[in-house]
Amino acid sequence: MFEKDRPYRAWEILPDTWCIDGLIANCFLLIGRERAMLVDAGMNRNDLHAFVRTITDLPVFVANTHGHFDHTGGNGYFDEVYMSAYAATEAKHVFKIGEDAREDSEYPLDYEIRIIEEGHVFDLGGRHVEAIAIPCHSPGSLAYLDLDRKILFSGDEIDPAQVLLMNYADTKGPRKRVEDHLANMRKLEARMDEIDFICPAHNGAPIVSSYIRTFITLDEKILNGEPGSTEVFSPTWHGHGRPQDPNWRRINAPGTTGVVYDVRDYPEKTDR
Repeated sequence: MFEKDRPYRAWEILPDTWCIDGLIANCFLLIGRERAMLVDAGMNRNDLHAFVRTITDLPVFVANTHGHFDHTGGNGYFDEVYMSAYAATEAKHVFKIGEDAREDSEYPLDYEIRIIEEGHVFDLGGRHVEAIAIPCHSPGSLAYLDLDRKILFSGDEIDPAQVLLMNYADTKGPRKRVEDHLANMRKLEARMDEIDFICPAHNGAPIVSSYIRTFITLDEKILNGEPGSTEVFSPTWHGHGRPQDPNWRRINAPGTTGVVYDVRDYPEKTDR
């Protein structure tokens, strides 16, 4: 179950690149010479800006990978917040999670959103970070590619445990499509010479860039009708009061990750 107001922890996972835990979704602090960038702001009522100040004195802004509240709940502690136009339609919708559900008034939601699009480059001073549109898990997803350190911050579109593409009941907006996720992975594959490591928002980081090709294989298996497992395990999803749906399936990569999808959208072939 979600822990109310967990204390923050941080560790330097790569040079001048910190992972901050205690937020449901991890966030990442990228420190340049002139300013710092926080990729996502998690979901915790404790003052995230005050905690970041224990790591750096540089000016800090937030760039969200997408608008789900486990990534945007701490935005209001900062003066500059950037995200896609679609993410802005979702960013202030508070998640109500299990017994620890909270009211909107418990989070700082009175902040200004600055809209960015694919191709936007943040200059941190000796460190440049490019926004890349990879919408599927969320229609507003942006990945952020650190062009100087060769690190990709993928939000929820790449994950070392699973990517959730099922159309669960509270989904708003366009349906999640495996074809879209596959196109995004091929888009990233075309730039793999610029990516050494990937930092997903859940279940551990950094991971190696070969996960991109793993997800290409998994998406192709779903589209080819390969049967998925009915034993759907999602360390991100389970424990947050979400019911299991009999229409969910998981296609697995041995020993690593998987894709969770809705079998009604992608029927399995019966001649296998």
